[in-house]
Amino acid sequence: MNGNKQTGLTHLHVYTFVIYRMERGTVACIFITACRSLRKIHGNSSHAFHEPYEGIRMDAYTKTLRFNHNPLNLILGTEKKKGLRIGYMEAGLQGFYLNSMETGIHPLKLSKLLAEEFHCTDNESVTGLFQFLINEGDRVSYQIMLPYLLSTENINEFENIIQKRFFGVERFIRQGKNLYKFVKYTEERRDPIIWINDLEKGIIGWDMGLLVNLARASQACGHITKEKAWDYIEQADKLCSLDLHTAEEIDKSFLLGKAMKSEKIEDWDRLLLCYSLLGKYRK
Repeated sequence: MNGNKQTGLTHLHVYTFVIYRMERGTVACIFITACRSLRKIHGNSSHAFHEPYEGIRMDAYTKTLRFNHNPLNLILGTEKKKGLRIGYMEAGLQGFYLNSMETGIHPLKLSKLLAEEFHCTDNESVTGLFQFLINEGDRVSYQIMLPYLLSTENINEFENIIQKRFFGVERFIRQGKNLYKFVKYTEERRDPIIWINDLEKGIIGWDMGLLVNLARASQACGHITKEKAWDYIEQADKLCSLDLHTAEEIDKSFLLGKAMKSEKIEDWDRLLLCYSLLGKYRK
């Protein structure tokens, strides 16, 4: 991207089952959409919406980033390091070590987190959650709503369009409002600047960042082996690398996904502070 120029969305294909409202009735169908090129929105900024599913609470947030200084972490392979890097935002928000399989959090606390926030208490439940994140996550709902969010003038117009076209979209609307307001909030701060290109790249950084740290927590609780946890972490890296190519892109992708979870400015401020703290590690 050069200067203030924002790239337009050239294509987007979404395949998912929805209930679609037509003039002659309502039918179940596969929703397939292609998006036209997008215009700039509000001058030098871009708008979008989104909200991922219920994630980890932010009350464990710390204002300092934690690193595990065990010398053994220095000899981790490149793929393992790249996989852990995807989880830096979520690890920072949770107070985990950023750079190791070990989280630095007591297993009892991790067990409580997994059980209360994700209903995961054993191998079967965590494996099911991980497959959801790998195959779908919040990316599907994000892709469905993004074209409508970027082609409407305001949040009320977006809400009206969604209500006319789909049934059962309260979650879409809630997530869309949260993301819209968050992007507006960053526009006012001008840090970071969210471009249309950032929105196009989607929120796989959020889904995979969550996967990385849930795999670490699950390993510490004995739900999966360390070998299996590394497999998930390296798989997260491979999926992310399809769309995201720099640490900044990964962190922004996570930022957008996580922001959809809350409408509270204090939550956004915690999230943005973590993003800012990681700035020197994106060089």
